[in-house]
Amino acid sequence: MNGKDNKKSTAATHGRGRSNGSTGVVIFLAILAVLLAVGGAILLRQMLSARHDAQVAAIEINQVNEEKAILMAQLDELDAKFASLATEHQEMEGQLNTERRRVRQLRAQLSGDPEAGGPAIERYRQRIEELEVQLEGYRQQVEALEAEKQMLSSETAQMRTTLSQTTARNQQLESRTQELEEQIEKAALLTISNLNATALRERRRGDEPTDRARRTDKLRICFTINENPVARPGNRDFFIRLINPANQVLTLSPDNTLVFEGETIQYSIKRTVNYQTSSQEVCAVWNQDERFQSGYYNVVVFQDNREVGYKLFQLD
Repeated sequence: MNGKDNKKSTAATHGRGRSNGSTGVVIFLAILAVLLAVGGAILLRQMLSARHDAQVAAIEINQVNEEKAILMAQLDELDAKFASLATEHQEMEGQLNTERRRVRQLRAQLSGDPEAGGPAIERYRQRIEELEVQLEGYRQQVEALEAEKQMLSSETAQMRTTLSQTTARNQQLESRTQELEEQIEKAALLTISNLNATALRERRRGDEPTDRARRTDKLRICFTINENPVARPGNRDFFIRLINPANQVLTLSPDNTLVFEGETIQYSIKRTVNYQTSSQEVCAVWNQDERFQSGYYNVVVFQDNREVGYKLFQLD
């Protein structure tokens, strides 16, 4: 009985030993699995964090590049606007070209700056805004200059119009004045009337008229200077030209000449008359040693280079 009991007790002890060993293995494996799971979770978290950081960095780089591209486009637009103003307004070309150089320098700095992000981008943006303000200031100056030019141009055009109108009025006045002067001058010209030529025969009791050439000793020419209140008072010269039937001018000297219609002609008698604007009778006598020819005689009276009277008479 004791032997059997000892065998049963030994078997039971061996069974418990095998059961305890299996439990330890299971616990170890469980702990290992937990450790692997925790390590994997930590690694996965780190991988996800690194990926997120990379994505954020890529987004930031793209944003910086986009902002740089926008700023570069603004600088190009500023350069074009300054160039346009310099072309249109050469009086400000020097100042505007200086601003263009500032724009190009800033563009070159922005293009070559690898750290142009965040605060740096903001600094570039501020400098661009300063340039835009400067451009607006130049544009306002240009507008003021243009307004002043337009005002001056308008004033100049108005002055030219006024001057043209004044010149036209002056020309009209001068023309009218000239017409009036011509009318006054024409009105002031002396005229004569009652021109007569009488052949005279000398007698002891006085000269008597005759119509016979062989009896004629002298010729008396008389005329009336008509009244003219417009005429200027003073001495006036009258020239009498006698032409005999042989168409010869009767004259005492070849130097007795006057100008008529551009030609120099001879006259016979000159009378200077003190004219006082009222009607006045004038007479002159022609004497000659030779006998008077029979036929028709012409008497022409000139005053102020004008023919003022003509008379034809005959001596038998």
